[in-house]
Amino acid sequence: MGTTNAGLPKNYRIISGVIRTPIQPNESISSWLIRAALDCGTEPLTFTGFYWDKLRLWTYDLDRGFEPIQQQIYSDICDLSLNGMVNLEAHSLYSALKRINGKQTLMKGQAKWVLPRSSRNRSHRSGQHYCSCCLDEAPYLRNEWRFAWYFGCLKHQTSLDAKCPCCGELYQPHLLSADKRQLNYCHHCGEMLNHHSDLLSETEIETLQILDAVFTSDLGICFQKQVNSQEYFAILRYFINLIRRGAIVKSSHAIARFLEQLGISQGNLCQPKTALAFELLPIEERKNLLVSAVKILQLSSEAIIYAIQQSEITQKAFAFENYPSELDSLFKHAREGREVKRKTIANKPKINSNLSLNRQWERLKRQLQIAA
Repeated sequence: MGTTNAGLPKNYRIISGVIRTPIQPNESISSWLIRAALDCGTEPLTFTGFYWDKLRLWTYDLDRGFEPIQQQIYSDICDLSLNGMVNLEAHSLYSALKRINGKQTLMKGQAKWVLPRSSRNRSHRSGQHYCSCCLDEAPYLRNEWRFAWYFGCLKHQTSLDAKCPCCGELYQPHLLSADKRQLNYCHHCGEMLNHHSDLLSETEIETLQILDAVFTSDLGICFQKQVNSQEYFAILRYFINLIRRGAIVKSSHAIARFLEQLGISQGNLCQPKTALAFELLPIEERKNLLVSAVKILQLSSEAIIYAIQQSEITQKAFAFENYPSELDSLFKHAREGREVKRKTIANKPKINSNLSLNRQWERLKRQLQIAA
């Protein structure tokens, strides 16, 4: 029997080669831990509690990787697996998204392009996204199901789900009991997740194909110019936020006029109810924003410049947030605009608009659901 640290409790000791569960291509870390536990005839909470009892691993987002928790766990799992065949470092979201998020990705706080768990102790309040057809074919969780831009399955051309179609409870496979030997079951009602979701439209499929190609090849076409994946997703995120801003302003606003010139009608835009970060939005809201943003990035630079000139948008309107430097060559064609000095009234009572109050109410309902 080997051990990672002689000073640690006895149940932390690692027996070499006791796990024979192989890792699947693009499988998430939590998925392998769940399958390894079920293959051993025990529950995932019991399995991780036996080897790492002091860490309460399921209170963390394990798909991010063990770097923020304890690096030694990677070596422990190599020792646990037969002939050291399981190396989870390459399967972490940290490794997968480092190319587009940078060096500090996923280490602290909310991570860009990663769907959060919204955990309360060991329960997740957002639910694991899944494709029931994929689970039928091979019951393991794919890493791309945690990507914020991945709203559907390209292979089966269906939308992703996050709830059980039978009981309506969130899909939380780490809470499965030991008698369920596969991940395609609901932990709450025990029924199989065999419901087939709604089919994606041609536009939605094309959007997913473009984003998947940019991510996997590290190369994308943005305004008919080649950029790497980090630049592409940075520009994509800016235009997502621009569209969100265009959805709430008046139709006479410069941003709304600019989007109209690009073929994005304000009436077709979806206003996020909570106004939270992109990763926290429901799948339908994220899908609507992604389809519109990718449509803009497929346009030519001449079309963008023409829309800027026709809408008479100013550089100040574009600067509602820091935008990627790659957009400087386009936004320089916008008017500089004039500085407007506004008079301030002392002790003016603050009155929230109906939109602001509705957003606060939606966020409160979300918090109450998490706390329930």
